[in-house]
This record gives sequence, structure tokens and C-alpha cells, in this order.
Amino acid sequence: MTLVILSVLFFSGCGGDYSDNRLSITNNIMRHAQMINAERFETGVLLEVNTPDSKAPKQFFLHHSDLSNDEKLPSINYIKVPVDGIVTLSSTQWAPLVSINKSELILGISEADYVQNDTMRSLLKDGSIIEVMKNGVLDFEQTVKLQADLILYSPMPGNAENDLIRTGLTLLPWPDYLENTPLGRAEWIRVLGWLSGSEETTEEWFSTIEKAYLSLKSMIHDSLKRPSLMADKAFNEQWFVPGGKSYLATIFSDAGANYIWADNESTGSVSFDMETILSEAANADYWRIAHATSDSFNYEALRQEKEIYANFKAYKERNIIFCNTLKTAYFEKSTFEPQIVLADFIAIFHPDLLPNHKAVYHIILNQ
Repeated sequence: MTLVILSVLFFSGCGGDYSDNRLSITNNIMRHAQMINAERFETGVLLEVNTPDSKAPKQFFLHHSDLSNDEKLPSINYIKVPVDGIVTLSSTQWAPLVSINKSELILGISEADYVQNDTMRSLLKDGSIIEVMKNGVLDFEQTVKLQADLILYSPMPGNAENDLIRTGLTLLPWPDYLENTPLGRAEWIRVLGWLSGSEETTEEWFSTIEKAYLSLKSMIHDSLKRPSLMADKAFNEQWFVPGGKSYLATIFSDAGANYIWADNESTGSVSFDMETILSEAANADYWRIAHATSDSFNYEALRQEKEIYANFKAYKERNIIFCNTLKTAYFEKSTFEPQIVLADFIAIFHPDLLPNHKAVYHIILNQ
């Protein structure tokens, strides 16, 4: 059934379960993602995106051919695909496009100082792509001047959303960071395929990720001893850790570990004071730290940063799992390589299962 027919059904008051000028997605084709639903029609793909700032999902129709105003519902944002130009405000949006050789679609990005991808750095240097946001502040004039078909943005506090709305450009929220599974987060590459006209490439890519991840996950069984795990370190006297329903918490569990805060209900980060951390995590078997540094990172440097760190069991037993986010380009790549992240953790927690694995993102800190 085409969207046009569905529109007629809506306005005539018959067929389907519609409310508030909305179409109901009845055949969701997303396999793992929870923050987005999608349904395929003859003329395109209908998306329903959940955002933390709205009670009702936002709807977008990615259509291949032109539609007249009479064929459109007022509650739906219409995007003609493939798009000609996109502003991407997160590396999880632009990095996959670079990987599938669609960098020509990217007009602007945010926080260029933190880019590690060589291709993106080159495109920024020659002016093919420009920085439109720095330190969370949007360059309004430059963004408008780009005349992008749409802006992909993370709907969270402090992301200059009011300025984005003022541009008058189509905004597509990208809450992939709130997915509670690694496969759910990685599945957003399928949306990039629909937007860029590279559906065949991204479908194959995601299926490869999915198959590898599930195969590794199946290695973890009930008879294995599951070590306990704590995460991250203090920042301004607060300790931010992945929520118990976050994609990181899921990957810890899938790798065969008992995450200390698994019972927490948050899908994002959650903060605790030092006293809570000490009472709940001091005896954890492992301690995972992600940190960007160009220098060597070791136990002594960690102790000098905060003396109390030396009191943790994982510190004493030299069981700190370290990810150098600078040298591994973790934030640009790992979202679309969850199977590799999972393999890193399995090889640490259960080395007999993957004896020949070579670490990519996470290593045991041994100095």
C-alpha cells in the first residue's frame, strides 16, 4: 500500500489506526533499534523517531519520487532521497558515510578539532567540508549558507537545537546514543543507506555486523564464571558511568561480565558520588576506563590523578581495562564495529574462548 493511499484513508476517516494526523507503523523493519521504527512503502520508507524531548515520535517519509501537497500529511516531514547534502553534527553520522564512499554528501560537521579520520581531516583542510559547530555553539550563518537538504543532530540538552530550528532546514533527530544494545546503535547505518541511496551497501554491512556479533555472543554460556566490572572515573567529584540499560552495559553482559550497575534503569550516563562508588564498586574484579591521551597511561599516572583510585581491587590486581579513545578512534569507529568491541571484552574476561584475538580497542593496562 502506498503512502498516497494511506493518506486518502486517513482523510476519509477509514482504515488503519491513526491519531493526531499520524500514520501507524504496523510492519517495523528495524531489527534491533528501539529509538526508531521504519516501514517500507512503494514510494519510500516511513520513519518514526523517538526523542527524549518529545512525548510523541517524530515522523519522516523518505520518498524517491516527487509528491504533491495533496498527497502529504501535515504531521509528517518529507525528505526526497537520495539527498544531495547533509550537515552531520556527530561522528556516528558522518563516519559511516565516509566508510561507504559517500563523503560528498557531507557539507558540514561539528567539533573538527577532535576528528581523527584521515579522509575527513583532508576534506576539512581543503574546504570541501566545513565546521559548523564548535564547543557546542552553532555557526548559524555558515549553516544556513550551506543549503543542506537536512541536518542530522543528537537531541540532547546543550546542542543548540533552538538555533537549528531557526535555520529553517529539515532536522532529523539522531538519538542513536540512547539505544540500549550495540546492535541497536549500529543499525542506524541502515537509515544512512536510505538517505544516501546506498541501501544495498548498508544492508549488507549491517547484516555482517549482526552475524558476527551474535556468533560471538553465543559463546557466552551459563557455566562460565562472570567477573564483576566497574567503569570510568571521577570528573569534578562526580563519577559518570554507563547506565544499566545502556548499550555499553549490554555489551559488558554479552561478553560475560557482571556489570556493577546493571540494575540501573538509565540508557545514558548516570552520575554517583565518590562514597557510592567506593561502597558499590571497590571490590569489582575489572575496571574499564576510556580516556584520550597522546601520552602513556599507567597505574602510577592514575594514582597521581586521584590517590583513592589505588584502593580499588582492580587497581591492586592490575585488572584495569583501558581504551585510548585518541589512538583507537573509538568514538568514530566502534559504534559500527560492536563485534570487535565485544571480542576485545570476551578475550579479556574469558581468554580461553578467544585465545588468538588481537586487541583493537581495549587492552589490560599492564604498567
